Amino acid sequence: MHVAGGIYLETCETPSWSGLWGSGLRAAIAISEMSEKVTLHGYLKNNGENLTSRLASYRVSTEILPRHHDVVFSYFHPLSDPLVEPAHQRIRKQRALLLSADNILRFSYLEGSACVHGSHVVYDPQSPRGPEKFHENGSTAENLALVMNENEFKAYSASDDLDEGASRLLKANEAQVIVVKRGIFGANVYQTSETPFYVPAYQSERIFKIGTGDVFSAAFSYFWAEKRQDANQAADLASRAVASYCENPTVPINSMGLRDRKPIQECRASLIEVYGSADTLGRLYTRQEALYCIRSLGLEASIGSGTLAAAGKRVGTVSLVIVDGFPDQCLTVLDTTLPGIIFLDEEHRLKPAFTHHEQITDDFTSSIYKACMQSPVL
Repeated sequence: MHVAGGIYLETCETPSWSGLWGSGLRAAIAISEMSEKVTLHGYLKNNGENLTSRLASYRVSTEILPRHHDVVFSYFHPLSDPLVEPAHQRIRKQRALLLSADNILRFSYLEGSACVHGSHVVYDPQSPRGPEKFHENGSTAENLALVMNENEFKAYSASDDLDEGASRLLKANEAQVIVVKRGIFGANVYQTSETPFYVPAYQSERIFKIGTGDVFSAAFSYFWAEKRQDANQAADLASRAVASYCENPTVPINSMGLRDRKPIQECRASLIEVYGSADTLGRLYTRQEALYCIRSLGLEASIGSGTLAAAGKRVGTVSLVIVDGFPDQCLTVLDTTLPGIIFLDEEHRLKPAFTHHEQITDDFTSSIYKACMQSPVL
């Protein structure tokens, strides 16, 4: 498998994360244990010797072109929008990479582009604003799969209707397969002359969101392009691979345990109530950020009404309780057997009686996803 994609520095404040990753590097490492051979094509400021030695243990080879400066993505938390430095308009463009091979995964770059020619090619443009069309830079493919998230696909297809946009692109022979990644709502798979296929998202104990889309595209490329599996099956296995990555984002995907993953029940519009102290700016920010993130994932959320003792007791609601700032006496009224409560306990304040509760986490992003995964279907 040939992977053409960015190699960028990434940092995150909480949880702590810092290192050289980016879509291309992450994808290459993710499939390195499954694929017979992986070659990473990208740009670096130096000659790439350090990266080459790092990837040797994964059996990943590299083809590197120079660039003028490093690029850094800085996150406050994994669901936050990253600060990209230098700013997009200040990133100097490099000459395009040229690549011909049977199986290719092509991402977009901030500092360049990849003109690819292949038998089975997967393209993930990774831009919700004016994404570059696959053929725009001269790329060709005998079999092309477009893989992108919902907002990117709406921009790429110039349609807010996923089914209509996919049907039009397939009829125009702009791709043979289209996969629209929809986060917690799974993914839609479209193929020429076939009924759209729904793939669920899968459960994981902990959720590290940075790079999940990269891993989906990488795993799909491996199963569909290299192994020549049906696109529906490849997308399902890719969704399972994302769940595995979320729990351990620094190691390659192991295909052996993917079929043991349990799907998330399909979520629909329901209410998630967020309980949190607002007596300091930091606590108020956390509560409001939780609301924003839940809504960004496509579910309804509001500030919890009533007392903390009422959390999780209203039919059709899920409660996210941000423990920081609540007095101990308030926490003691909570019924730990209620399935409708998710606890974000970053300070590990909950008493031993709570420790058996499977819905306790000290990670902000995981708490958001756990609340969404508990959201009842109405």
